[in-house]
Amino acid sequence: MFSKEEQQEQLYFGKVKEFLNSEIIRLKDLIVTYKARVKAQGEKFNEDNPNGGMYAGVELTELHYEMENQMQEIENANYEIYFYDKLRNAPYFARVDFTPNKSGRLQKVYIGLKTLQEQDTYNTLVCDWRAPVSSLFYDDFSTSEAFFNAPSGVIEGKLTLRRQYKFENGELKGFVDSDIKIDDDILRDVLSENTHEHLRVIVNSIQREQNKAIRYSDNKNLIVYGPAGSGKTSVGFHRIAYLLYRNRKELASSEIVMFSNNDIFSSYVADIIPELGEMPINYASFYNIFKAELEGYSVLDYYDLADSLIVGNEQRKKNAVLKYDEKFIDYLKVHAENYTPEFEDVKLYDDVIISKDDILERYESNSENAPSARAERLVSFVNGVIDEYFIENKEKIYEIIDVQSSIDEDTSKLYKIKRRELKHNTGRLLRSAVLANPAEIYLGILESYIDAIGENKEIYELTKKQVESKIIDFPDALAIVYVKCVMGDGALLSGVKHILIDEAQDLSLLQHKIVLTMFPRAKFTLLADTNQAINPEINSVDIEKLEELYSANSLYLNRSYRSTEEINKFAVSLLSEERSYDIFSRHGEEIDFVSDIKAVSGVIKEYRKKSHSVAIVTKTIAEARELHKELINEMPDLRLCDNKSCVLSDAPVIMPLILTKGLEFDSVIVFNKDNVFSGNENKAYLYMAVTRALHRLSIIGGK
Repeated sequence: MFSKEEQQEQLYFGKVKEFLNSEIIRLKDLIVTYKARVKAQGEKFNEDNPNGGMYAGVELTELHYEMENQMQEIENANYEIYFYDKLRNAPYFARVDFTPNKSGRLQKVYIGLKTLQEQDTYNTLVCDWRAPVSSLFYDDFSTSEAFFNAPSGVIEGKLTLRRQYKFENGELKGFVDSDIKIDDDILRDVLSENTHEHLRVIVNSIQREQNKAIRYSDNKNLIVYGPAGSGKTSVGFHRIAYLLYRNRKELASSEIVMFSNNDIFSSYVADIIPELGEMPINYASFYNIFKAELEGYSVLDYYDLADSLIVGNEQRKKNAVLKYDEKFIDYLKVHAENYTPEFEDVKLYDDVIISKDDILERYESNSENAPSARAERLVSFVNGVIDEYFIENKEKIYEIIDVQSSIDEDTSKLYKIKRRELKHNTGRLLRSAVLANPAEIYLGILESYIDAIGENKEIYELTKKQVESKIIDFPDALAIVYVKCVMGDGALLSGVKHILIDEAQDLSLLQHKIVLTMFPRAKFTLLADTNQAINPEINSVDIEKLEELYSANSLYLNRSYRSTEEINKFAVSLLSEERSYDIFSRHGEEIDFVSDIKAVSGVIKEYRKKSHSVAIVTKTIAEARELHKELINEMPDLRLCDNKSCVLSDAPVIMPLILTKGLEFDSVIVFNKDNVFSGNENKAYLYMAVTRALHRLSIIGGK
């Protein structure tokens, strides 16, 4: 038997479900209407315009625009139906009872992924988790006195109930009441669930410190940093959904870009914004920039570079250290800004029409930043000087033409041809000088810098060889793009209004400077964990530096939720005391340390019985490929994820450490053959590997 309270909750759930059913029917009817309109418009067009030409251009444009609008409405309605259908299984996850001091009327606020409002009465059945009043659920209050920040100001009152619901297969199974915070038992249940190949929505388990980051509203940019499993990535994406909700009129999904070095990560998180009820955002890596800015060049793989540094390739390390160093970047900027083209005198016969010094003076007096614009202004100026010269020296030029040409040629025509040829050739030379190849400018600056420091001559020679072959290393690609940006020749993407950067600590200083230059109107949310920095001795972009670069505030998430207490304690033991963090208590299986390297296949098979996702993490790409080759005959569906290709699914996957950044799996096997993860020098790498595990962890081959 249900209690009276349970009966009331079941009745309310039934009411909400009935609303969703009616909305789905209404939307389906709407789609039928829209499709009929599109069909009718098409048929009318064919009837009125059987042979073409009957409609004027404006009429065709209007008809096309109207039909496109109808098609967009159909797409929107289909998405709404998809979302409402999902909500029928769990239309809300929480309720708060709040009595504002001003009105004194009790408000029962049900909280879910989307606002559900009756169209005839405007009665709100479910409130969006991003609405101001919903923060009452996420913020902790030690007493019943509570408040939330509304557009009209702070609303104070009494919070008398915080309730969380559990739904299964479209049925309300129960609820839990908590006085001051989200119930830890429900949070443990959420965290204990197996995961699939995509990041999960966490609206029903957002913690207070996470909620603060999500709803951050200061004008300054934001850096969210914290240990593995603290929810940084989820917070970042939930923050984007929150910003879209709060700034509906000023910000659209199409104006948001998520940047990451890890292409696999983009597919891992691709569903989370749509799952939160918003249209998909854009995803980008620096290869998108290279493709647009470095036409004709191939860029060596970022993962291959990172892997080489992990392996200990001293030559590539030396190269990256030099080119990522802030002193070199400053040198690059100053010399690119002060780049001076080499001009030649413009001459006709023996006369100097305008000297190279006068051309340079004119060039330097032009404040136009973009090289293309400066070049055209300079060409226009010099063409004017040439025209004046030809007018003032017409008789002299005629005499020379008459002497040099055959007697029957038209002197006037040859005069015009000579002027046109001189202007054409001069324009070509001026444009070539002003619009110099940024790769060649970069080589010149690099050579000058290496000469100045008196070392690393071999780096210049290798770089020159690569640039000439049109196959360049990742740091050189960044440097060339930066030169273009500094000289005003790089793209300015002012249509992007917000950028989310994941694993910001792994982007080099050059990358950060390029992003800041190319997206001048964008606001930024950065996610970082200095404990997980790949090669921190090369990438020295710490939180303080990020705050300075982006004029940002930072919020620290000090608690890890991802892994079990057993896994988290082991992970913390790998860090220095000042880098440790709090652990949310959720017990699981003990870590399995297996010395026999051949046991890996047995552990994979055992974990598959318990898990949706299993990852075998190797230290390097080569080790991943070798292990996959050894096991594929025994386990045909075993996937290899390397820098060539990677698709995540329910099948177990072997992947190198550098590709696991940002990902999580139910079960993780760290492949420690030959103790490659052992020793103090590898603690940071082992930390990254073990913190990928949610529930189960094995370290095979050594401890």
